[in-house]
Amino acid sequence: MDLAPETLLKTLGIYHLTRLKADKNLKELADAFERGQQRLKEKMEAFDAAYTASQTAMAVRDGEDAAFDMTVGAFANDILKITGNSRKAPLYLKYFPDGIGAVTDTPLEEELLKAGVIVGKLAEEEDESLKAYSGIIRTAMDNLGKAIDLHKAAIDMENQAAGLLKVEKVNWLDAYKRSYRDLARIFYKTPKKAETYFKPAPKPKKKGGDDAKKEPPKA
Repeated sequence: MDLAPETLLKTLGIYHLTRLKADKNLKELADAFERGQQRLKEKMEAFDAAYTASQTAMAVRDGEDAAFDMTVGAFANDILKITGNSRKAPLYLKYFPDGIGAVTDTPLEEELLKAGVIVGKLAEEEDESLKAYSGIIRTAMDNLGKAIDLHKAAIDMENQAAGLLKVEKVNWLDAYKRSYRDLARIFYKTPKKAETYFKPAPKPKKKGGDDAKKEPPKA
């Protein structure tokens, strides 16, 4: 169980399946184990696709966050132009009482909440050049909000795929052991012959090794 699914499939599984297929008398065993190989392969591919999707969604979300920060930053800069670069001016404090970092350098959901407050205040703004930011900031908020939701959904899909892969990994190991038992019964007069159909399992690498990196996260 400590080995990565890829090691089971491509190192141990391929070796065992090839040995079984080489013996025409073991076709039934080969077919049964090949089905297990295929199921594990499908779950691995599904997890890889889900992982790629979650990473892509994360990149999109971070890109929208950067765009949001730039929009809010441009709004703050225009206010500073009006106030003579004074962060203590009433106009600046009206929109950024705790500074711009309190809006752009906080958890994403909190950024959206604070931006919503800014948009609400802009509805009463008399300066048309500043009031024009209402729609611009709202658009940046909407884009970021959608990206956050998509990333959360992608993470959920990744966790589901990881859980299914772990289950299939257990099923594969059961099929692997069952294949050995069947071979042991067939070669009951020379039981050690059954062992020749299996490649010795590599020792699991320490945490941080290649196998550890390939193991999907816990669901």
